[in-house]
Amino acid sequence: MNRLRGLNMEAREALDKILMPRSVAVVGASTDPFKWGNMLLAALQKTGFEGDIYPVNPRAEEILGLKCYANVRDIPGDIDSALVVVPARFVPGVFEDMVAKEIKGAVVITSGFGETGEEGREAIRQIRETSQGKLRFIGPNCMGVTSSPGKLSALMIPFLHESGEVAFISQSGGYGLQLYLRASSLGVGVGKFVSSGNESDLKGWEYLKYFGEDPGTKIIAMYIEGLKAGRKWYEEAREITPEKPIVVIKVGVTEEGSKAAASHTGSIAGSDQIYDAAFKQAGVVRAGDAVEMFDYVKGLLYCDLPQGPNIGIVSNSGGVAVETADRLIQNGMKVPTLSDEAQEEILTVIPAFGNPKNPVDLTATLNMNSFLNVPGMVLKQPEIHGLVTIGLGTAILKTMFPDVPQEDLAGIYQWLNGQLINSYQKHGKPVIVIDPSADVEPESAKIMEASRIPVYTTPERAADVMGVLYRRKLYLDKVRGE
Repeated sequence: MNRLRGLNMEAREALDKILMPRSVAVVGASTDPFKWGNMLLAALQKTGFEGDIYPVNPRAEEILGLKCYANVRDIPGDIDSALVVVPARFVPGVFEDMVAKEIKGAVVITSGFGETGEEGREAIRQIRETSQGKLRFIGPNCMGVTSSPGKLSALMIPFLHESGEVAFISQSGGYGLQLYLRASSLGVGVGKFVSSGNESDLKGWEYLKYFGEDPGTKIIAMYIEGLKAGRKWYEEAREITPEKPIVVIKVGVTEEGSKAAASHTGSIAGSDQIYDAAFKQAGVVRAGDAVEMFDYVKGLLYCDLPQGPNIGIVSNSGGVAVETADRLIQNGMKVPTLSDEAQEEILTVIPAFGNPKNPVDLTATLNMNSFLNVPGMVLKQPEIHGLVTIGLGTAILKTMFPDVPQEDLAGIYQWLNGQLINSYQKHGKPVIVIDPSADVEPESAKIMEASRIPVYTTPERAADVMGVLYRRKLYLDKVRGE
């Protein structure tokens, strides 16, 4: 990526140490399995972290089979990062120890700072003064971090996405953690997760810049309550979006919500209209909720962008096809009637009472010749820029044949979906699948998404994603002067 301004080396170095460490100290390690200091150690061990782990607790000799140290200063050798879970009143002293040990990055999970009044703000002032120019930190008041390439799960639970091209930064701790867990079930791999907490040191704009330059990150997702240094965030977003999509949830859209955000993380929520305008100008995709965010992320990650607004629809049900067309049009797309030549070709493989115009209604036929060939017939039309299919393939195969063993159906799943995937991928156009039964019978959807064909359960979700793809195409045309 051609960037005009390099990331502050301290921030880059600190985040490298935090997300790809060779050694980690857990300051506030505990023998109590129900305390954070024990759960963090267990999560690091159980998810396969390959570096050195150093528990720090002056009242223990060993925790979870690991030698314990009274102070980080006592640990032999270098320490890349530290996880801090001691009570807030001890944190300023811990920072003095970490600076003396020349630790470059820390994650402060402890709460009770910027969100709790003057005493907390004074503690933050002390921490900043101690760490200035020497140590950068995430938090406080956060839930930790993960890094799939670093085999690092610094959370209260031993969970780690196997891999992922998405970086997810969340100001909300508990909910952000739940979204990180849920992302995999929605078909999104999160390679790196940061619970950013109060952002008393490392800010949202620095995470944007870092992941904007990270070659392993293809899309950045954020859960925002409010921004500190909002102008810098906007400038970074505008630099990044021509190369990588940014998808955000911004909460606190009402006055009451803004007040709640301020009390939660000490964020300055600001006018939602200002945020909305800034997101649009910077090319940031705004989602209304978590399902939308991961829907958009999956579509942007898997799909080519439509080169125009014209979308084809192929369905085995007329009603849901109309519902899909309505939502596409509401998203600024078009559902044009296919040419006479295209209709004639389609009529050779669908029932005479079907509809070849667009939406193409195959009717409730089990004729494989229809649903295997019609998508390609539509996609090859030069005036069609993308395709939505509904109910094709093997979505309800298990329900149709309940007495057939699953292993006997597996080959049918693979062959039929493989034929569809080959057809979908021939033309360099986005294809989105609506499978209303995907949450009940997921086998077909898993095969599709393994080949990067996104699957959604409703017409609204699918059409909204196609709209996001088209608006990104228009945004890129604008910024690139096309």
